[in-house]
Amino acid sequence: MTSQHFSMPSSTGFCLVLSAPSGTGKTTISDSLLASDASIVRSISMTTRPRRTHEEEGEDYYFATPDRFKALIEEGEFLEWAEVHGYLYGTPRSPIDCIIHKGQIALMVIDVQGGQSVKSNSPETVLVFLIPSSMDSLSNRLRQRRTEPEEIIQTRLKNAKVEMQHLPHYTYGVVNEDGKQQETVDAIRAIISTERCRISRWEAQ
Repeated sequence: MTSQHFSMPSSTGFCLVLSAPSGTGKTTISDSLLASDASIVRSISMTTRPRRTHEEEGEDYYFATPDRFKALIEEGEFLEWAEVHGYLYGTPRSPIDCIIHKGQIALMVIDVQGGQSVKSNSPETVLVFLIPSSMDSLSNRLRQRRTEPEEIIQTRLKNAKVEMQHLPHYTYGVVNEDGKQQETVDAIRAIISTERCRISRWEAQ
């Protein structure tokens, strides 16, 4: 009788969306994730705003004319897009597909509306919501930055409560407690390891 041998595929890539209210620490956590694992790759957005002197094409953003951007919208090239302060921003589908086909994790740090749009266009996407340990903690973080007036802080806190209502649409929630950044990073890396074991991802290889 011949025995069968099974092994996990060597590479199972997917798109990982990280969303969080302003001040929750998503930039710090995403930077730590990128530094901790070479298989996690930051997605690069496309924008119609002018390139700043320190920015590099294909590293900070993909820069496009409004006509080119709108043509790509018509072609269904964006996983998500939005207009912000008169400029268009979006996540092109092709670079994300390339990352995934290499067996890597395409990390997207976007808002809740963008996350749900990506999930709609790419059902295999994993959505992770970074949750503040409390609203008081979030309020303290925003004030400790000392970069914004009180009225802006109040607006951000109000927006945070609205964003938290989108939690049921997310795959996972991770609480980012003050002083426990590494635990948060480890929790998200554990999610990535778990998702790599999904049978549906094996079958897609």
